[in-house]
Amino acid sequence: MTVGKNLQFDLCRLIIPDYYFLNMNQKRILVCDDDVLSRKTLELGLKELGAITSTKNADEALVLLKKKSFDLLILDVQMRTPDEGLVFLPKIRAVDPDLFIIVMSGLKDYQTVREAMKNGANDYLAKDFDAEELKLTVERALEKKELGLLHHQKNREILHERSKHPMIGESPAIQKVKSFIEKFRVASANILITGEMGSGKEIVAKHLRKTLPNGSLEPFVAIDSATLHTQTAESLLFGHEKGAFTGADAMKKGLFEEANGGVVFFDEIGNMPLPIQAKLLRVLQEKEITRLGSHRVIELEFRVIAATNRSLETAIENGAFLPDLLERIQTLPIQVPPLRERKEDISDLVSHFLKRKSGGKATITPDALGVLESYSWPGNVRELSAMLDYSLAMMDGFEIDFADLHPKLVEKSSSGSSGDYKNGGTNFYDQIAVHEKEILKREYQIFAGNISKMAVGLGMDRSHLHAKLKLHGLHGKS
Repeated sequence: MTVGKNLQFDLCRLIIPDYYFLNMNQKRILVCDDDVLSRKTLELGLKELGAITSTKNADEALVLLKKKSFDLLILDVQMRTPDEGLVFLPKIRAVDPDLFIIVMSGLKDYQTVREAMKNGANDYLAKDFDAEELKLTVERALEKKELGLLHHQKNREILHERSKHPMIGESPAIQKVKSFIEKFRVASANILITGEMGSGKEIVAKHLRKTLPNGSLEPFVAIDSATLHTQTAESLLFGHEKGAFTGADAMKKGLFEEANGGVVFFDEIGNMPLPIQAKLLRVLQEKEITRLGSHRVIELEFRVIAATNRSLETAIENGAFLPDLLERIQTLPIQVPPLRERKEDISDLVSHFLKRKSGGKATITPDALGVLESYSWPGNVRELSAMLDYSLAMMDGFEIDFADLHPKLVEKSSSGSSGDYKNGGTNFYDQIAVHEKEILKREYQIFAGNISKMAVGLGMDRSHLHAKLKLHGLHGKS
């Protein structure tokens, strides 16, 4: 019994995924050869591998490559001139750096092969090829092309992921952290990140992720330790089987299983309840878990990165943290410095946040930046980000000025209580703010609260003056 072609195709689709056919149809092969017979031979031999387009010289090929993309170019070396293909290789490569190029030549000359590879070719095919050799060479080329694209894609994904959480700053303090990250990233040991709230501990943790052999980033599962309640923590961390408890309608993997082959990140581990800490000890020691409702032991491969803003040693003294757990998680320690200890990074941080929050449109005046640099930042980088959100909402145009700063910053600056002193006196920007308020108060009295006349007298924009008066608590009639 003969099976029709359509039925054969349908049967194939039952066992071969759709993406296989889509990928095969997407392969675009460009043949460049001045010999008509050779072109026809290549078209017939390669028609099963994709859509074939033919040209008779390198000029035509170049025009086509500028108009549309191809996966593969088969280029004859000898056409109108003995080295036409070689001459055009750099020009073709400039148009499409990722194009896979196979050069052909009727001459078995190793010098030609070397020259072709030097000029940008990926592979070589002698013109006395047989059908099987042609097919294998092209299949191998398309496979390499696909793997290369996958590799580039993975690299782009990694760069994109790390660009979302950049390590901003060039101060010695942050450079030390970056150095630890590079050293510890390849390690399999557990890591403890310490630092104040808002200093960027989770960003450090994300930069510690390894690149896997397939080019992707290892799994990363973040857990807020304070939200782990005794009743639900075991199910959340270790998973459960169907029927393990009321409401367990289906099997569910725990977070440790989700992180298999990667990182379990415990944020603010110092807030973790003691009963949960005790359950972690064996898991971290043996690298194995058992789902609720099951007796089957599941072996896993993971490492723990933990972060805390508390002194775990003090917590141990107070009976709030298990010393054995601290021993297991702090194999490799990283201390993230507070923002007040790396103030030279504030300018870079401000530029980064303004670019991200305003699409690169907003800037900041030197006076306003000076106030930011003089503030003590108890809330660290997170507080800086929030303060810039306020300023962006307050500014009239695309520049943050002194008047657009958060009242808390201005109050600290005006009172000289920011905690930063230079040469025994209040810093420069604090003094400016104090004198500014005195000048405005005096002029406000001179002009009897008439802001319009006051603005003319001071040579200031009326809206800017009004904002300054509001900032210093000198409200008047408009």
